[in-house]
Amino acid sequence: MFKLALSARVAVGLLAGLATLGSFADVAHAADPAPKAATDKPGKPPDKKTADAARKAFGDGQKAYGAGDYATAQTSFIKANELIPSPQASYWIAKCSDGLNKTEEAVAAYEALLADPNVSKLGDEKIADVKARLDTLKATLVGEVALDTNPMLANVSVDGVVQPGEAPLTLKLTPGKHRVTVSAKGYQSKDIDIEVKGGDKLKQSVALVREEPMPAAVAPPPPAPEPAPAPPPKTEERSMVPAYVTLGIAGVGAIVGTIFGIQALGAKSDFNKTPTTELADDAERDALICDMAFGVAITLGVTGVVLLTSDDEPAPAAKAAPAKAARVELAPYVGKKSGGASAKLSF
Repeated sequence: MFKLALSARVAVGLLAGLATLGSFADVAHAADPAPKAATDKPGKPPDKKTADAARKAFGDGQKAYGAGDYATAQTSFIKANELIPSPQASYWIAKCSDGLNKTEEAVAAYEALLADPNVSKLGDEKIADVKARLDTLKATLVGEVALDTNPMLANVSVDGVVQPGEAPLTLKLTPGKHRVTVSAKGYQSKDIDIEVKGGDKLKQSVALVREEPMPAAVAPPPPAPEPAPAPPPKTEERSMVPAYVTLGIAGVGAIVGTIFGIQALGAKSDFNKTPTTELADDAERDALICDMAFGVAITLGVTGVVLLTSDDEPAPAAKAAPAKAARVELAPYVGKKSGGASAKLSF
């Protein structure tokens, strides 16, 4: 009976031991294995004390990370990595920075991890996770462009927005394409297109070309002064003497005609009373002189009126002749059967 009871206890103990080993095996598969000195660090492996301390620090880091305490977890992973450097510890250090929202620090840690020659020991799944997370974080980072210009102190605008300060300066740009415009007084403006990725740190130099000086504007010659208007030609006052003389002569003619007309009428009356050849000749002669005198009076009267009322101006180019005194010459004549007078008017 005693042997049977002992055998039962041994069987139960063995089963419990196997179950415990199985649970430890599951935990070991679920978490990253602690760094192994023989494989993770070339050269002389660390002693047992160092290896045990690295394993403990790594385990403490995993527990804290699982609890969401990323700062404590990162401290533990850093300690483990310092004792025994490994891509596993570096991976979790980067994950802790990511969990703490230290984007730039996480990006630098992920990039350093991918540059580690032993990164393949992480496995394809974790490497893919690192690359995807790195791209995601970089897309949220601004890129930096260190811009220097020639000449210095140039004005800079990005996508039409003027930047504060003057070149040289560092532009912080969101990922994507941007147009940068550089301008300076006396130089031609220049546009450059820059494509920035998150986290990039670029350098860009821009040299401006001087503007050609504009030719000096030549002032047009002043307009020639307009010639002064010619003074109006001097006009001498027209003399009325000829008109007055002519009218005077016409008046004399009218008087003479009247006198001889009266004489002709008297001679005709005498002839009617006593018809003689002499009285007939006297009456005819007086009548002719009367007709002539009135003819001269009418002619010269019309001429005088015309001269008096005419306002014709002499031509400007014509030079006024010196005024001469008007002179009238009368020459009566008597024929056997006719008589009269001739008049000559001189100016």
